[in-house]
Amino acid sequence: MHYLKINDSDKKKIGYLIHLYRTQQFKHLSQNSFLLNEYNEPICTRQTLSKIEQGVIIKNDSIYEELLKKVNLKFNTDYCIEEFLPTSIFSDLLNACDYYNLEKLISISESYVKQLNPFKEYIFFHEYYECFKWIYTYYSSFELPTLQSTEYIILLKNIINSNLYEVMMDLVFKKRTISGIYDFSYFDFKNSNSMINRGNHMMILYNQSKLSEMLDYCQDLEEEYSSKNNYIRLLDIYSLKGFAFSNTEKEKFEKLVSQINHTVEAHNSNIPEIKISQLLKNIGLQAFRIDMYNIAINYLEQYIAMDSPYANIVGIDLCISYQKTNKIDQLKSFIQSKEVYKGDSQYENLLNYFILKYKYQTDNDELSYFIVNIVPIIIDNTMGKYKQFFYEELSMLVEQTKRYKDLKTYLDSTSDMLPI
Repeated sequence: MHYLKINDSDKKKIGYLIHLYRTQQFKHLSQNSFLLNEYNEPICTRQTLSKIEQGVIIKNDSIYEELLKKVNLKFNTDYCIEEFLPTSIFSDLLNACDYYNLEKLISISESYVKQLNPFKEYIFFHEYYECFKWIYTYYSSFELPTLQSTEYIILLKNIINSNLYEVMMDLVFKKRTISGIYDFSYFDFKNSNSMINRGNHMMILYNQSKLSEMLDYCQDLEEEYSSKNNYIRLLDIYSLKGFAFSNTEKEKFEKLVSQINHTVEAHNSNIPEIKISQLLKNIGLQAFRIDMYNIAINYLEQYIAMDSPYANIVGIDLCISYQKTNKIDQLKSFIQSKEVYKGDSQYENLLNYFILKYKYQTDNDELSYFIVNIVPIIIDNTMGKYKQFFYEELSMLVEQTKRYKDLKTYLDSTSDMLPI
């Protein structure tokens, strides 16, 4: 059988990728099973496999080719991936990411998904194909990679182009922070080449409660992004500063909101709708958290009007803000557009409370049942920022329900927690 000639530098990378695929996608196979070829003959010893996966160069090219077959890949001798993909593509891609040029991000990634598709069964081509596919999927439909996929992306650091890796790590950051995972010790965001990942570094500082260090870094980036007229990343910086100010000084937060409004008004035509949406949600929720309800109402109303997929979630914060500022007519108007949810998730139950309270009469049997049987469960399970509010609501509604005695029993059992 004729085997392909593979150069030493490619062998090191192939060995690394074989280990990656074997331990991630083929972990159901024992090492002994993995080392049998299609004819049930041994490909090499376990010791040889271990050396290959550690980057030790083995002269026998056939072993590499047979191991690649085990992970459903081949080696291509007709094309070198570096020749196939010019480096300028990756700098263009990173620049488009930094300036949030959606049209360019989608165009480049879609183009290379199509070009690489015929070669996706070949090692090196396969990894680039997967990366471009994830970029296209996110920027065209905002669907992030799975958590398992982010592990794979992280391990491609020494395989793919460094600029492409920067773009991919931004997707990893988005997915893992959404999932509540903040361990990014494997990637130096602070010394990153990209604006977006330096911004991600600040979010890490925030989650580590290093607010002073975060604000110093914010100041440097704010000056840099202003000088480069990158108003999209500048707004990202303002949003991050809002997190810090909402923990320290309300006065600075108010000034920041004014600064944000001015920037958006001046450069609105150059800022994609999705970035405006993210900003409205972030500032609105930060204002709610520090009891600046009028600012929260202004931003959350605009956010919900954009038909965001998270509109029902922030609707709870908006309802509470309306009630806290005694804007009951606006609250009723908002509630009139909502239907009672049939599900039992936390957010649905929270919003159901307002729907039942303001869409129906307070002595309605359904509301009475809801207060007695559901609200206590909501209180026990809800997140901290809503808990005290619902305790207060429950104590005020106790006299209005037909199930007063049942509810009173519950209140008595939690009297030390209630502001009565």
